[in-house]
Order: sequence, then C-alpha cells, then structure tokens
Amino acid sequence: MSRIYCSLTDVKRLLRSVSNRESKIRFSDAYRSLQADSANSGTIALSGVTFKDSFADHENYTFTFTDSTSFSVVGDLVGNIGSGNRFDSFEAEDRFTVPSANWSGAAILGDKYYITSASDVSNDDGHDFIVDSTKRINARLEKIYGTLDACAFYDSTSVEIPDAINFACIRYTAYDIFNSVFAGVSPDDVSPVRRWKVAAEDTLGEYSTGHGKGPIWRSRPVSVDKIGIAVVGDGIIELDNLTDAKNKQYTR
Repeated sequence: MSRIYCSLTDVKRLLRSVSNRESKIRFSDAYRSLQADSANSGTIALSGVTFKDSFADHENYTFTFTDSTSFSVVGDLVGNIGSGNRFDSFEAEDRFTVPSANWSGAAILGDKYYITSASDVSNDDGHDFIVDSTKRINARLEKIYGTLDACAFYDSTSVEIPDAINFACIRYTAYDIFNSVFAGVSPDDVSPVRRWKVAAEDTLGEYSTGHGKGPIWRSRPVSVDKIGIAVVGDGIIELDNLTDAKNKQYTR
C-alpha cells in the first residue's frame, strides 16, 4: 500500500452528518458523564482523559481517592485497572491516560470521580477501514486502466490526490464503518447511508472516463498503423470511389 486517499478526520465529518442521534458513530476519543460524585467532601475536579487510538468500548470508570492525592481506578466490566497519584500522569493500559495537569482542587479520602467511555470504533480500526477503501479504489482503477502506473498519484506523494478519488474514499469508508456498527440492528433494512456508496461509485466512474492513460482497449498496441497500397499491402486497402455508392441505380 503506497498511500491512502483520505483522512480519518474527513470520514468522521461525514459520519457526523447523519441526522439520527441514535445512529451517530463515536470513535476512541468519545466519552460522556465526566463528573464528580455528589457526595464528595473535597473540591477535586478532572477536566478530561485521553483515550488511546486502539480503544473502543462502552464502560463506566470510577476514580476513588484513598487519601488526598492517591486514587484507585475500577471499570464496571473489567474490574480493577490500577492506582495512581494526581500529581503523576496515570495510564490505564490499552485504555486511557490521565495527565496530572488535568486534576485540580483538593481531594478528601473517599471522594469519587466518574467517566463513561462511549466509543463504537477505535481510531486504529477507522484507519484500517480507509486502507480497505483505498484498496477497493485501486482495484477499480487497475481494472479500468490495466495498471496503476497510469495513475501518478498512486505511489508518488508529490502528486496531489485527485478530488474525485478523495471524495470516493471518504464515502466508501464512512459507508463501511456505519454498516459495520449498525448491520446487526436491522439487517433487513436498506442502509440509510447507501447514498454514500452510490456517490463514491458514480464519482469514481466519472473520474475514470477522463483521466489516466485510458481504458485497457485504448492502451493496447494498434493493430493497423498505416494505410496500405491498393490491392496488396499492409494495413487498410483503399478502394476506388464507387459510382453508385448508395445503390440507387439498381433495377427493381
């Protein structure tokens, strides 16, 4: 794979355009319910955590302070994750990190803080979907042109990726990600984002008709390369002009 044809940022932008809130796709960095326990005695506050690009899950995490600076972290599904100190960066392996600068205020023994992850697809998986879409486009281009050498942008980062190729890659990827998440919800229904795939195929088709070295049949060697000599010779034989080309003098 020489290069990919779109960015995950562009794919996320398109996925955000789905109007149905229940059909939103959330990636690694999505979380909700970052809040302190209402029974806390201290003023400890957490401004945010950073989820890893490889992470995707829905789970509640609880930070419980065991003294004024130390805390333990427990997930309601995975159980104990580890312990840390608010003045040090905390890392939950394969899940998230909490920079020390994100803590503020003062904690009292027993204070709790909660955060709920809400990601459907990891950023890493999103990138892999882009790679798959790029392979799909390359296969289509190779079928049309006979070789990817006809597309200068394929392996040269100095050549800008055509807008049509970028457009198709974004929509192929968004379509595949959406259906991978919601395919099991209503498998008999027509995908509400099918138009993205249709738009990708239409745009790729329009691009291929006017770019590259042309379809396979155009790039093959020409079998007739010169006009021949009358009666015998290579190429096409020129015929004398017919006096009755339209056969109007035929006796009926």
